[in-house]
Amino acid sequence: MAYREIGMWEILEVLRRVTRGERQRAIHRVTGHSRSSIRLWMRAARRLGWEPGGGEPDEALARAVAQRLRPVREEPGLGESEARLGPQRERIEVWLRPEDGGRGLQLAKVHALLVREGVRVPYSSLHRFATNHCGFQDRRRLTVRVAEVAPGELAEVDFGRFGLVWDPEAGRRRGLHALLVTLVHSRHQYVHVTHSQTLPDLIEGLEDAWAFFGGVPTRVVLDNPKAAVIQSDRYDPTFQRTFAEYARHRGFVIDAAVPRHAKGNAYASYCTSSVTCGTSSWQRMLCERPFRLCLTGASASGSS
Repeated sequence: MAYREIGMWEILEVLRRVTRGERQRAIHRVTGHSRSSIRLWMRAARRLGWEPGGGEPDEALARAVAQRLRPVREEPGLGESEARLGPQRERIEVWLRPEDGGRGLQLAKVHALLVREGVRVPYSSLHRFATNHCGFQDRRRLTVRVAEVAPGELAEVDFGRFGLVWDPEAGRRRGLHALLVTLVHSRHQYVHVTHSQTLPDLIEGLEDAWAFFGGVPTRVVLDNPKAAVIQSDRYDPTFQRTFAEYARHRGFVIDAAVPRHAKGNAYASYCTSSVTCGTSSWQRMLCERPFRLCLTGASASGSS
């Protein structure tokens, strides 16, 4: 039979009813707990020094009863592969240890040596054992740290889609988009909610973001929206004339992201996916609030 976790409040309610003098049959009828469970909780409470007529039970008593009745799981023993690798730990560490500024043996070579000596374990088990007990680090997982930018130097901009949200003014569901502006240095983000991805929507969202951040960054990286980038190119992109004039007016340099590249606009793309993945929660928020407030004004646009 599967174990069902009993909440502290359930035990507390039963003990309070016992203190008031209610019979176990009546408590079972009201709470739904069996009389055997009620008797079990009463015995555990008595072992902790409580008596039905001795005083009102409190949360600490109910918590102690729940902890006392929780089944204790035995510590899992070593698996078969780990038991075989345990006696070989020192040798594995020696094989993997770099010597004279060089590199240690590859883990695949260590696996072959163990098999040659009769220690047959799956490679995945050896990898897990070496990582947990021998300080092994997979060189393929090492990454190069990217140099940080200065405060106010760079902002990344990307559009994401929330989905269809009910618009009471139009009387139908309409597509909703999110313009996400991320400051790369501080990772501060601003989300502007709009129905479309036109140039006026882009400029309005950026204006709200500058007002929210209290300033304009030196450089803005766009993820090649059609409203602002006519021709995307790694070295010589073509920007929309009105947006280029807006950038000169605001004093920032436009830099288009590398097209069809996963890391061309890394921070904004990652944040956009994290925001739009919670589409259901955003839809509930947008439906609960007045819909027009979600679309106009810097304070009305969502921010995170």
